[in-house]
Amino acid sequence: MGLDHVIKVIGDYWDERSSEFDKEHDTEDGKAWEAALSELLGKDTNKSIVDLGTGTGFLANMTARLGYPTVGIDLSREMMKYAVRHGKKCGSPAMYMEGSALELPFMEDSVDYIINARLIWTLVEPKKALKEWYRVIRPGGKVMCFNRMQEEVGLTVWKDNIYQDRETDSSLEIMSAGMEELRELLVNSGFTEVEIRKLPGLTRPGYDYEPWFVLMGTKPVTKRQTEEEGMADFWDKSAADYEAGHALADKDTWKKRLGEFVGEKRKIHILDVATGTGMIANMLGDMGYERVLGVDVSEQMMYIALEHAKEQKLENVAYKYANALELPFEDGTFDVVLSSRLLWTLTEPQAAVREWKRVLKKGGRLIAINELEPGDGIRCGEIEKYQKDIKAEELPFGNVKQDNIVELLKETGFADVRIESMPGCHLLNSDRENWYAFIGDLKE
Repeated sequence: MGLDHVIKVIGDYWDERSSEFDKEHDTEDGKAWEAALSELLGKDTNKSIVDLGTGTGFLANMTARLGYPTVGIDLSREMMKYAVRHGKKCGSPAMYMEGSALELPFMEDSVDYIINARLIWTLVEPKKALKEWYRVIRPGGKVMCFNRMQEEVGLTVWKDNIYQDRETDSSLEIMSAGMEELRELLVNSGFTEVEIRKLPGLTRPGYDYEPWFVLMGTKPVTKRQTEEEGMADFWDKSAADYEAGHALADKDTWKKRLGEFVGEKRKIHILDVATGTGMIANMLGDMGYERVLGVDVSEQMMYIALEHAKEQKLENVAYKYANALELPFEDGTFDVVLSSRLLWTLTEPQAAVREWKRVLKKGGRLIAINELEPGDGIRCGEIEKYQKDIKAEELPFGNVKQDNIVELLKETGFADVRIESMPGCHLLNSDRENWYAFIGDLKE
């Protein structure tokens, strides 16, 4: 019968048991729970929370009243009817929606905390569930699974065949998982700083229950993500003044050189990586190339690019947020991948070139334009300051021999790699004609 059947059985079971389940929360010490949650979640109440398997809203209403934007999700509508009523009575602004812990209606990297209480033991396909939670949690965000456990043991089976359905009950893979197994589940899903912490005093005196524990893990912030945020912030702040110091002189000459590199065929798809304020992308659009897409990590730079495209009525030019190292496109999408003054800023040049090759069609062309010291290579005088500003560990092409760039293109699989000069091309505030293009082709 499959997963749909299992999910229906679980939802129906908790619908029928909603009143009984809601009553069980009378055993909990609300003040102790609020104190524990405040400590675990921290003082920043701008952080968002999704409470999975929210049930009658015990956690969701509490975190919402503490000030955190909270959404509760559950399979059982009857359970959540209690959650909505409780929220109205206690002044909780929590929102509730029907859904499965296996398939969340959120964008990747969009939620700060995923929390749940007494959910993890009843998970079906737990590896799939944790992979989905990891997807939607922001880097630096956390998962927190609250459950009663036997100390030094882990989850214990309190009732065999709870759902009275063989397929469903056999799907509860971690119903009696030990503490080490639970830790490994989070670690193997990519979480770091994984721990199980005992939370004493959450149950009111007089109730002989197993103690509460929380299983926690953090989605790590990668080096690449830190550097992307640094770059986006730097160029956003630089956007308003960028064109004053980087405007292109003699655009007809620039167009002529670009046309020589890109080719005469106009019905092609061009990607301009790190497009900035769209100087090159809009120029290519004005030259009549059918589809030009500029991507950048700086939204403020692209806002300027969009305004220029609108002013010039360039319907063949579009812009999209994307990191040059992780392009959101299928393999073999573009006929030409082009960049201008990007090489020196790359934190991972090898990864970048591989990514550009991936999105190029067979027979496509890579064009990387940069200022060079003739016969030498790229020489950036303030590379250390920029590196510090964007929090980058390294900028390998900030000062690099041109032969090293050529060699990288060859090693990555580009053929007929060459360096072409761009006579007549210079900036408006400079007469230095030190612009060159590294060009490589992919074989058919």
